[in-house]
Amino acid sequence: MDKRDLGTSGLYRISKALITSASLEIKLANVMNTLPALLPMRRGAIVALNADGALETAATFGFEHASSGARYLPAKAAIDRILAKGAPLAFPDACKSDLFQDELQSLLSGTGQVTFIGVPMKVNQETLGTLWIDRANDGGSLEKEVRFLSLVANLVAQAIRLDRHQGRDDQPIMDEEGARKKHSGDRELPEPARQRPAKIDWIVGESPALKEVVEIVKVVARTNSAVLLRGESGTGKEFFARAIHDLSPRRKKPFVKLNCAALSGGVLESELFGHEKGSFTGAISQRAGRFELADGGTLLLDEIGEISPAFQAKLLRVLQEGELERVGGTKTLKVDVRLICATNKNLETAVADGEFRADLYYRINVVPIFLPPLRERKGDIPRLARVFLDQFNKENNRDLTFSPAALDLLSKCYFPGNVRELENCVRRTATLARSRTIEPSDFFCQNGQCASSMLWTGADRPHDGHTFNGLGMSRSLSVESPVSLGYPNGPDGLAVASHLTDREVLISAMEKAGWVQAKAARILGLTPRQVGYALRRHRIPVKKI
Repeated sequence: MDKRDLGTSGLYRISKALITSASLEIKLANVMNTLPALLPMRRGAIVALNADGALETAATFGFEHASSGARYLPAKAAIDRILAKGAPLAFPDACKSDLFQDELQSLLSGTGQVTFIGVPMKVNQETLGTLWIDRANDGGSLEKEVRFLSLVANLVAQAIRLDRHQGRDDQPIMDEEGARKKHSGDRELPEPARQRPAKIDWIVGESPALKEVVEIVKVVARTNSAVLLRGESGTGKEFFARAIHDLSPRRKKPFVKLNCAALSGGVLESELFGHEKGSFTGAISQRAGRFELADGGTLLLDEIGEISPAFQAKLLRVLQEGELERVGGTKTLKVDVRLICATNKNLETAVADGEFRADLYYRINVVPIFLPPLRERKGDIPRLARVFLDQFNKENNRDLTFSPAALDLLSKCYFPGNVRELENCVRRTATLARSRTIEPSDFFCQNGQCASSMLWTGADRPHDGHTFNGLGMSRSLSVESPVSLGYPNGPDGLAVASHLTDREVLISAMEKAGWVQAKAARILGLTPRQVGYALRRHRIPVKKI
């Protein structure tokens, strides 16, 4: 056996793969992709018992088809033996064992003798499945590998048990059969009543704008239609995507996500479609892509508007045909994935400018859902602030609370960064709070130090000695006015008289820019999104020239 690290650092790498916030399917796939760097393995699999006691392949390595489910179960006879005895099983030459006679052809696909090692995955003496590998026989002792794989298998079993017993409110729940009997008096409940959660506990708020979106999510979740989540940055697109998945018939299958921003076309293709060993420099092993990992479940593509036109064509083919090839591969793989995309970009403008394919736009924009910004959910700000403060208290063993005046001050803030900015504000204030009760004076904006407000109103604007007051709004802005357009001289030399209103300034800039929002944004020193919002707020129709 070549020299690998089967000690503490090896277990650390396995543990690191299991403690991420990803779904269980991705965690197990990461374990199988990590093992080849620690063991001289040829193939391997994690096989788990489902709620019905049937065996399912949860993750694989080294197979041509990285499928999951009971329909794909190599080394089944050996697995049954391991489960029956609850003990490891190792064969220096597996071809001599009767357990592998039915798959000798597959076993002998390499050269020389093949060693098989399988270990049970146990938690509290309960066997949840099997972890096994095979490799070329080098004549060495298998004891060290068996011991290491047993430790890995126990870590995997703990992750599986935790995933199965984690409730919506982060409390342990009963097994499905026990819960059904308790609530129905042994009467069989219909499938929807038994499995579909009644509400989305992790989305906080009671505002009409939020309730409307939640109702749409509940309806959309029942179907397989593609969803496009629209909204400003920080409005919680990933949380709503998770809600759609968890309320859907696909909730028992993987929920996989990928942020498409800042990824080159080649990296994005490998991440989504997977790659074969040796397909490019650094591809040391075969890897399943996000589409394969999400097979039967849901795939969230965040920042979909940032992908290149060249990759848009490749993505369109997968969405139309449900087929893909791994990078460097020749086999066509079928996938069944419910697609959810998210963006804060104006895709309609991108299509008109030729930056985004119209056919892909229509493919992903089947059911658009517009997420409300936090300024349209002002009644939810105190609730969210308390949730974030509770999280901070638990993480830091603190016991902080908001005073009524502090919550009132937060409720008046514009929060251009939406929920994400509110969370950062709460954590920053809680970290530097001088007493157990957070008062208005504890907020950075009360001391002229709110950097976010400078970004939103334009850091380059001369403030004429005015400091920021309120909650990060300059004195030239009211709490309800998100953008002040009265820049004295924009980059293109637009002179603005002091008596003009924001509406007049905006119209003047748009006329100078030929009614192109991006150009008007440069003139005003704003972002195109800010200009677009200001146009809608002032109800200014955009002229077509």
